[in-house]
Amino acid sequence: MTDPIIKHEQLMQEKQRISQEIEKLEKDDEYQKALLFKNDIEEILKLHKKTKEDLLQLFSQPSATKASKTARRKAGRTFPLKRYTNPYTGEEIIARSLKKPELQRWKAEYNEAEVKSWAKVIEDTDQEPSTSGERAW
Repeated sequence: MTDPIIKHEQLMQEKQRISQEIEKLEKDDEYQKALLFKNDIEEILKLHKKTKEDLLQLFSQPSATKASKTARRKAGRTFPLKRYTNPYTGEEIIARSLKKPELQRWKAEYNEAEVKSWAKVIEDTDQEPSTSGERAW
């Protein structure tokens, strides 16, 4: 006969513990932000008469096709690694192209042809990779 009473007490303790956890979670800033975001999304869906499924479909299809296209994509041409040395400042930049922001500034200041003339190939893509330990980030 005490079994159901003990079980009831255990369940009541568990219920109290869970209630405390819920109360703590509801006071958490991250939870409040997430809840606000969820409510905003639901309001927008209502406004446009869309469902959560419509939203999922809208965002899942392009990413699935995009992922499959990039998976099948072949490796493109790799440019040789070059060291650009600015003769006016002595600054050196290692890059594969002139697209780095520092090189863009140099191009604007000195012109592209001059910046290109400062380049020296340090790793050719047709040969074995350099083992000098330098990285081209």
